[in-house]
Amino acid sequence: MTGNTDIHIDKLAYAVALLDGARRIHSSAPREDISRIGIPFYLLIGFSIENGLKALLQFQGRQFERKRTHDLAYLLAMTDGLRERLWPGTVEDVEHLSRYHKEFWFRYPERAGTADVYKAETACMMVNHLLAEVAHIIGYRG
Repeated sequence: MTGNTDIHIDKLAYAVALLDGARRIHSSAPREDISRIGIPFYLLIGFSIENGLKALLQFQGRQFERKRTHDLAYLLAMTDGLRERLWPGTVEDVEHLSRYHKEFWFRYPERAGTADVYKAETACMMVNHLLAEVAHIIGYRG
C-alpha cells in the first residue's frame, strides 16, 4: 500500500503516541491525585480515543457526517464490530468521556476542574484495550 491507503495506520500510530504521552504524564506523578495531572492527561486520552476511532472508520470506509467531530460516542457508534469486542463497561466509559472531549473541557482550565473522570491507570488500560481492538480489526500487527 502507498499514499492515502495507509492513512488509517498513520492515524492509529498517532493514537498510540498520544496514549504514550498520557502514560508519561501519569508516570511523572504516579501517586498524585488525578486533579494534579488531569488536564494534560485527559486531553491526550481524548485525542487518543478520537484518532483510534477515526482510524477504524477510515479503514472501514465509513462515511460520517461530522468529519471534524470530537464526539467520541458518535464515532464509536459509527464503527462496525468494535463495540462487541470491548471489555464490559468500555463503551460506557468512552460515552462518559465524550461530553468532556467534544466540549473541550480539558482545553480550558475553568471547566476541567469539575470533570468527573477515572483514575489514570484505569483510563490508560481502557484506551490501550480499545486501540488494541482497533489494531486487530484493521489487521495491524506492528
